[in-house]
Amino acid sequence: MDIPQPPQDTELRNIIDKLAQFVARNGPDFEQMTKNKQKGNTKFQFLFGGEFYNYYQYKVQTEQASMNGSSQNGNWNQCMQSMDETEIEQLTQQQEVLREQIKQSEQNLNAQHTVLLQQQQAQVENLVTKCEMAELQREAEASELPLDELYAILQPIIDSCTKDSISNGKSWILQHSSTKLQTLCIAHCLLYKVMHNSSTFPQKLHVIYLVNDVLHH
Repeated sequence: MDIPQPPQDTELRNIIDKLAQFVARNGPDFEQMTKNKQKGNTKFQFLFGGEFYNYYQYKVQTEQASMNGSSQNGNWNQCMQSMDETEIEQLTQQQEVLREQIKQSEQNLNAQHTVLLQQQQAQVENLVTKCEMAELQREAEASELPLDELYAILQPIIDSCTKDSISNGKSWILQHSSTKLQTLCIAHCLLYKVMHNSSTFPQKLHVIYLVNDVLHH
């Protein structure tokens, strides 16, 4: 007769082996009690003739044979041992719950830290932007450069970069570069448009096209 094969699932095998030990030591009443408690639990379908029922029966018989008629006192001690094991299992489960709670708390703290860093980074970037804009405005006033007009000329280039918009932008820049201060202010404005994080790569590329056209005039 072939020996029934155990389940490959380690957890299920441990359940079957442990229950077989308890039933062999404490009798069929223990099995019936387990059936009543675990009815509907898929992990205990072997008690009701399901898969691995033969392996369970084989383990019960093997345990009974190895005991060789141990005394009732021994059975009682084993039952008490099983209660201790149950308590240990409960404590282990509680530890796992606590570990999971600690893990979740650490993840929440890390997430909060990340959000805080992002907020601080945004504040720094906003401050830098304000300072750059203030410096551009100061240079424009010092050089008497109409900065609003420059922004208006640049916007169509940034948006679509047509031949006409590039031509208009180049003409405007050449007409308003009569002094060194004006030239520096225009250069700083173009650099700001290229370096600013809010601009997409194509938008930055459009400004570079304009600069290239002006330099090769």
